[in-house]
Amino acid sequence: MGRTQPWGERPSGAVTFNPEGRMFALITPDGRSHPKTQADEAVAFRSMLAYSGQYRVEPPNRLVTTVDIAWFEPWVGSEQIRYCNLSGDSLTLTSAPLNMPQQNALMFAVVTWRREVASQCD
Repeated sequence: MGRTQPWGERPSGAVTFNPEGRMFALITPDGRSHPKTQADEAVAFRSMLAYSGQYRVEPPNRLVTTVDIAWFEPWVGSEQIRYCNLSGDSLTLTSAPLNMPQQNALMFAVVTWRREVASQCD
């Protein structure tokens, strides 16, 4: 199978890792429009990714999240494994083989996050 971009070329997303060991990730595809019908809402829901849980880092580069809430119910209670590469302000996470509901196939996901620089008010 070749490389795909299930969220398009320029998806929107955010990931947060807090010092207490909780993470949250949300990804939505580029080009989304405001849903006008229930069918549109279902398509919007199926096109996103969102999950949260306690995480731990295992040397040398393994990030394991014990999922306790997710848009895709089968992930709840699972351990999602990602391999991380941190370079400057970029964090690339590569999954272990997983079944993504949008693709209905076993695949690897590769997502690169860039650190936001927080603005400060005076």
